[in-house]
Amino acid sequence: MNPLPQNHTWRFKSLPGLLLLFLIGLWLALPQQAAAQGQKRVVQLSGFVAVGDSLYGVAGVSVYVPGTNRGTQSNQYGFFSVPVLTGDSVVFSAIGYKKQYLRIPKSYSSNSYSIIMQMQEDPTELPTVDVFPWATERDFRIAVANVKLPDEGRAIATRNLDPERLEELFRTTPMDGNANFRFWSQQQQQQQQTRYLYPTISPFAIPALIDAIFKGNPDK
Repeated sequence: MNPLPQNHTWRFKSLPGLLLLFLIGLWLALPQQAAAQGQKRVVQLSGFVAVGDSLYGVAGVSVYVPGTNRGTQSNQYGFFSVPVLTGDSVVFSAIGYKKQYLRIPKSYSSNSYSIIMQMQEDPTELPTVDVFPWATERDFRIAVANVKLPDEGRAIATRNLDPERLEELFRTTPMDGNANFRFWSQQQQQQQQTRYLYPTISPFAIPALIDAIFKGNPDK
């Protein structure tokens, strides 16, 4: 059997050395990765969500870190508490309010972080929707023009609009309580005006009246 070439012998002998070098490099890199991961610490974020500058709590506000499963909601009084990591960006979101953002500093050293988040109202105005059974106004006018009333209904409508019929209804229809009160008030006002009316005499007729009285014929 022919012996292995010189270069193949070198490859088999150098393979354990390469593996050893790889393991040493991996062992040296692990502490650096652990140190990089150790820079992010768990912080308990707690606080109160209020409306603007007031002290009214906002319930149901979503407090979460985008792209993660870390999140919660404010309770009925506006309080919340959620674990986050240093360096996280926390979002506060609720319907009817503008989104608010909070950045946890990377160099934050405490285990808890307390805030009062002031939400700003952002009402959403929905466009006006006109409910119309026809596609266009033209279709509506055509549909109204094509409506055919039954002959009986048309006859009743014509009879009710007859001037003589309306006058008869005006004479015979009794007045209600409001109409009776207005009629009585008008009568009282007319009586008061009649009571304070004085007969008016022309100044030019006074000498003739006095002369007629002295002559014994006041009726002239």
